[in-house]
Amino acid sequence: MTTGFPYLGAGPDAIESLAQTRISCWVHCLRDALYATGLRETARALAQPVDFVIERTATGELLTVYGGLDADYHHPRFQRGLSARWETSPHHEEQALDLVHRELARGHAVPVSPDLRGMRHSEFYRIPHTGYPHTLLVHEVGPHTARAADRNTRASSGFTDNRGTVPTDELRRGMAGAPVLVWDTGPPDADWADELHRLLECSVQRMTRPGRAEAGLAGLLALPGVLEELQQHPGRARLLRLRVAGPLQRQVAGDRLLLARILAGDTLLRERGPRTAALAAECADLTRASSDALVDLARAVFLLGRSWSAEALLLCARRAGRVHALDALAADRMSALAATLR
Repeated sequence: MTTGFPYLGAGPDAIESLAQTRISCWVHCLRDALYATGLRETARALAQPVDFVIERTATGELLTVYGGLDADYHHPRFQRGLSARWETSPHHEEQALDLVHRELARGHAVPVSPDLRGMRHSEFYRIPHTGYPHTLLVHEVGPHTARAADRNTRASSGFTDNRGTVPTDELRRGMAGAPVLVWDTGPPDADWADELHRLLECSVQRMTRPGRAEAGLAGLLALPGVLEELQQHPGRARLLRLRVAGPLQRQVAGDRLLLARILAGDTLLRERGPRTAALAAECADLTRASSDALVDLARAVFLLGRSWSAEALLLCARRAGRVHALDALAADRMSALAATLR
């Protein structure tokens, strides 16, 4: 085992200036897997276009909300030579860990999304699956135990700093037919200016011309009505916590914080002259403020789930309106910044 690598611990969060509470679990695992290979500057590679989507099931029930890093979850697109794809493990338990072993043999820590209902270390042990699958990171698989990192564990799991061991048999059962994130790094296939231009242009398009009613800026305006629909839902508190408040803080807010970090500190943008530098700083400030406002919105949604009231719902609406105003202004300034990179 590589002792110097702090899987999902404090090290990567401190270096990247992006707390794990502001990033999706699967991207957190991918980021830490990249650290295991010695790659330290992952922010450029992982940054995604700003987005906001309310997703429903086929029957119209709220499934989740998500942002840029999860908009292309099934076919993710990254920068700086990073690529990743989801592959499905064999359904037979005897071969269920074949993909994991293959990736470990390549020297890669492996992000996986097993069925957690039978894995005793997990918060989701014996809990029916809802929403998107949770991802943990596998570092080593032995005959009897596997070394893993997971930020959602039970107090009795024996995990320390999100790291611990799980029985290999439990992992094998959970991985039958489950997704494995297969990733690679290589030389960038485009200049950073072109990649950054695409991120900005795509952000503007997704927020102002999303192509669906409950997405982008329109989705933010629709969110209070979506919350109001849940007033009589029997599982309202858990649904609001897991499908709305959590994703708002860990995914949607994190997407904006990561992009803000890029825009605030990127040397390319400063080298393009004072106008580009000023626009980049303005975009960074607006996007960071949007991230903070989304965290405030997430807290209001959590409170709404615990104690429903007209006042709490109005607070959610006001905070969603605040995010909308910031994102609308940010989209306008991103469009102007993208024009300087053509």
